[in-house]
Amino acid sequence: MNRNRIALLILLLVASVLGVSMLTSAQMSESVLRSAHDAEWTGLDPHVASTVSSFYVLANVVESLTTNDDNIELTPLLATDWSQSEDGLTWTFNLREGVHFSNGVEMTSEHVVFSMNRIINPDTGSGRVASVGGPDAVWEAMDTYSVSVTTPQPNAILPVLLASRATAVVHPDSVDENGVIVVPIGTGPFIIEDLDGTISMTLAKNENYWMEGMPLLDAVEITVIQEDAAREAALLGGEVDFVTSVAPQAVQALQDNSEVVVLVSPALAYKYIGLNLMREPLNDVRVRQAIAYAINRDDLCAAGDFGLCTPLYGGPIDTGSPWHFEYAPYSQDLDKARALLAEAGYADGFEMELMPTSTYQDTVRQAQVLQAQLGAVGITTTINAPEWAEWLELEGNFRYDGYICSWNGLVDVEHYFYLQHRTDEVFNFTGYSNPDFDALVEKGRTVSDFDERYAIYAEANRILVDAVPYVYFYNPAFVRAMSPRVQGYVLRSDNANLYMNTYLEG
Repeated sequence: MNRNRIALLILLLVASVLGVSMLTSAQMSESVLRSAHDAEWTGLDPHVASTVSSFYVLANVVESLTTNDDNIELTPLLATDWSQSEDGLTWTFNLREGVHFSNGVEMTSEHVVFSMNRIINPDTGSGRVASVGGPDAVWEAMDTYSVSVTTPQPNAILPVLLASRATAVVHPDSVDENGVIVVPIGTGPFIIEDLDGTISMTLAKNENYWMEGMPLLDAVEITVIQEDAAREAALLGGEVDFVTSVAPQAVQALQDNSEVVVLVSPALAYKYIGLNLMREPLNDVRVRQAIAYAINRDDLCAAGDFGLCTPLYGGPIDTGSPWHFEYAPYSQDLDKARALLAEAGYADGFEMELMPTSTYQDTVRQAQVLQAQLGAVGITTTINAPEWAEWLELEGNFRYDGYICSWNGLVDVEHYFYLQHRTDEVFNFTGYSNPDFDALVEKGRTVSDFDERYAIYAEANRILVDAVPYVYFYNPAFVRAMSPRVQGYVLRSDNANLYMNTYLEG
């Protein structure tokens, strides 16, 4: 036995005794990003999932017909181009040839039709039916590499709506015998391996990926670390290379640390409290308006995101968007809040529960500030902060008074209004229903001209702001932190967490 082999055996023995995993030379040369996500994914079915934590993963595994680039401009993805018929009822999408699913099967029009019909099928329970043309949309395979979709009314913005990974094309083998996708078979740059519940997984390079030379990483090892301090300690200690979220109070200290790179971007998102219109006294618009007048948004911004945010005094869209509307009536006015409560019959106030989630500590801080602010006008509150999975169940079943949360990835003006507030939409968790509002947001999808759409949504925004199913707090900023070795990652204002162009230096 030669000396080198003896040395290797001794090294392996020592490693075994110490519990250290030995890597082969091939493994040591792999480019593996260690990423700490801030919340557990709540399912990996792209057609059903609704949480940011799920799409932090899914955006790397599945793809849609269209997408938004890093500048949030609409661009082709699985479709190369598209056109609308003269009557506005039919869109035709030409598909990219040579795209294969991770199982090696070539993607064709039949897979697109299957995926879109699965979203439309009410048995799926998808909240994205409107994004693929609505319940009466008819998707057809025209030939191997082209599909059409016909809708009862013209839909001028369908390519924009299809840019979400929630409208992903998946292989039928993704769906199990119960009609559920546990792990999707997609066309994206990574595949899911070593899935351990909702706390860890590996995104492995998809060797069948259609874009030559991509992805740049061999794998992304994802671990969920919910506590801000623990996640940041893991980054500073070198246990992970990348974290998807940083506590806002820690941003400055990390920016001052030369061993850490911090990215900050204005967010196409908003934070808010949703009010249960099915419960008294929140079913009285005067009570909801009183809540909107009672709060100090600057204090909520400071507590929730430590000032990395822009307060909202009316609707959900801030001044950085071309879809910003000037109507903003809700500067703090305690006297007006008290008068509205008295008019509604609650001069002595009432009791309600605030529901943040312990998974996102910013919502807990907001609830604590909100508790004091509402107390000043006689509204006595308790705070219930369940973990994320339980929170989602309570929200989805209307078992709350006021839930505190955020909406992300809001690219088009429709994204701010339709899914959350149109009557009976899956993501309408307040019970808000207004025929005039519904008619406006439905009309808004039939129009492509910006000025005409702006006028439609300005009216819809005013109706919604006056009705107050949501009380908007502020627009936040998104933050990522990473080792200087991490290169190529782009923090986008739509919060899409894409690892495809990321690589490790050195």
